[in-house]
Amino acid sequence: MLLTTDGSNESKDALRAAIRLLARQDRETDVLYVAPETARSEQQDRMAQHTKRILQEAERILREEGIAVSPLCRTGSPARVILHEAKNYDITVLGAKGRDEHSQGGLGPVASRLVEHASGCVLIGRTPPRDRQARILVPLDGSNGSDQALDKLASFFDLESADVTLLHVLETLWLPEDENNEPQAESDQVKLELRLEADALLSQARAKILPMHSGVTTLIREGLPANEILSAADQGDYDLIVVGASEATDMKHQVLGSVASKIAWNAPCSVLLVRVLE
Repeated sequence: MLLTTDGSNESKDALRAAIRLLARQDRETDVLYVAPETARSEQQDRMAQHTKRILQEAERILREEGIAVSPLCRTGSPARVILHEAKNYDITVLGAKGRDEHSQGGLGPVASRLVEHASGCVLIGRTPPRDRQARILVPLDGSNGSDQALDKLASFFDLESADVTLLHVLETLWLPEDENNEPQAESDQVKLELRLEADALLSQARAKILPMHSGVTTLIREGLPANEILSAADQGDYDLIVVGASEATDMKHQVLGSVASKIAWNAPCSVLLVRVLE
């Protein structure tokens, strides 16, 4: 696992969120700071001291969480360096915003580029879970991306110590209505079939998780997927959303990718983005 820091409060929150959410496995864990390149020797000395302080602070935070890490320092463009280093890790963790970004919500340029281009799993860490069971929301749509998200949920997280909800969103806004604004019989039938498909999808996913967690909850909502997922995360006070995104070119996967991006940008909690290259 690669943890990244720039000394900002956002990156410190991401460190704490990752350690409190992820299972304590025998996984190599490094913490990386990317320092800007500088040519003048006096600037290099100051930058070396600055780098040392940031990495020591990150190590202190992680020790408090019971984790020993190896510090890494690289120089150059943070986004470019982290993208390069991330290829060697199964999951990369970073804060939503950087040191000099103070606007509310959204993603900073480094996090945005990682979300868009990283080939592996990216955890955008936001507020760390409070002193209670972590609450995890997993949106599923039956695609390969959401299947992979479910697999990573089982691989990365201690499910017995978490409250897990599997969510499916019915997209029914495109169905026609008659002149009196009453649903047509055909629309009713389509809605029924969609709900039956959703029940089957969630039942299969729940059965897959049950050996590791006996208390999985399922939820069906209706509307625009990204909006409903974000609303459910906010209303349910979730700590993490685990979402799959695919690089496939078919329409279904393009929609999934856009949903994942919107969630990463706007979620009120941490987001694990599982990218699937097809």
